[in-house]
Amino acid sequence: MKNKILIYGAGGYMGKLFTQYVKNANMPIVLGSRTALQSSEEVRQFSLNDVDTIAAHLNDVKLVVNLAGPFMNTQQVFIKACLQTNTHYIDISGETPEFESALAFDLEAKEANIMLMPGAGFGVVPTDIASKMAHEKLPDATHLKIAYITIGGATRGTLKTVLKDIHREGIEIVNGKSVKAMPAKSDFYFDAGGKKQRVVYNPWRGDLVTALHSTQIPNIQTYSNFPGFVERMMKGKLLWLRNLILNKLINFLPVGPSEKELRKGKTFVYAEVKNQHGKTERINISGPEAYVFTAQTLSSISKKILTDNWTSGFQTPAVYGKDILLSDFQNVSIH
Repeated sequence: MKNKILIYGAGGYMGKLFTQYVKNANMPIVLGSRTALQSSEEVRQFSLNDVDTIAAHLNDVKLVVNLAGPFMNTQQVFIKACLQTNTHYIDISGETPEFESALAFDLEAKEANIMLMPGAGFGVVPTDIASKMAHEKLPDATHLKIAYITIGGATRGTLKTVLKDIHREGIEIVNGKSVKAMPAKSDFYFDAGGKKQRVVYNPWRGDLVTALHSTQIPNIQTYSNFPGFVERMMKGKLLWLRNLILNKLINFLPVGPSEKELRKGKTFVYAEVKNQHGKTERINISGPEAYVFTAQTLSSISKKILTDNWTSGFQTPAVYGKDILLSDFQNVSIH
């Protein structure tokens, strides 16, 4: 009987952090990586160049947790291998193309009786759940705004993902369809920890896809908080600085947040729905530092899957409701 979790990308910053969480929860794990790892746990070293090679490592694995980005390069080949071996799949992708890519495998996943859930970390889990909760308060909502703010550090991988296409157009959802939208085209303020914070339009976020899937609200926008110089990059300015960071400076930055930043960091999520009569409902979620939050949500979702609490096909985190935010953790607040 399959009962193992394969953590691929276990040697990276998020891989090491998540591994510690699942070890503390006594979940059976196997560590996977492109390169050799030194660990007391079972280690499987393999590349992602060939579906059959990957599948050979999954025959005794119930769940793959893919933490190896960029996910547009690793997600599809892993999902194809999981379809062969009837292995569930989750990852921490956060941009719209990755969700659209995973959604394309929905029917095949249902036929293989497995669940696919991209975006099982902070960047999507609380926003998707907040969106669903807000929609439940106002079932006839026609518009949804989602925003988040993070206080803490960032990994090099996150910085590369955010900065590489910082000024390029993305999307918003208008009348149920994806339409082109430019970054930082609009802004608003919401209360985050007792202080009004400004967020700007972020057109690449994966929760544009997940919120549409989980709520069917036809008009959706997503916002994030960025430093002023990053917002200028979003508008096509200071791109020389973006290039300098990506090409030279990034290798001198810390691999990820320090222990102090992990302890002291915070996150704030906001979802606002409105109907055609102008009635508005809101949900606020506050929680720990973003990478800690990700390790927690990955652990909670993994535990659900190991205990056979899952739904086949492409799913978003809202399928589990707020339970995956509150059941194991005391540092998340919803109001």
